[in-house]
Amino acid sequence: MLKREDYIFTVGYDGDKAIVDKLSKSTFGKLSARELADKGLFRAAYLAAIYDADSAAAEYVLEKFNSVSPHRSRTELNRVLGAQPPSENITGVRTV
Repeated sequence: MLKREDYIFTVGYDGDKAIVDKLSKSTFGKLSARELADKGLFRAAYLAAIYDADSAAAEYVLEKFNSVSPHRSRTELNRVLGAQPPSENITGVRTV
């Protein structure tokens, strides 16, 4: 399974490899979901909450997202942010 920092900054996939944003990972990888949301990094924040299985943090991200977005989401942000749970099928990482 992907490490937390790789998962939250994955920008896509190439077969069984995750494509990870190296600069964002090195700059923001150690932040909590709440800290990421406070910085406006909503996708990374939501993925961090998913990875950490922290429903309170996921709710916080949703509230922060709705406070700045003209498109309010009433439920989870999975569809809005293109979030999916970590996959066991991802066996490698490529940073860009």
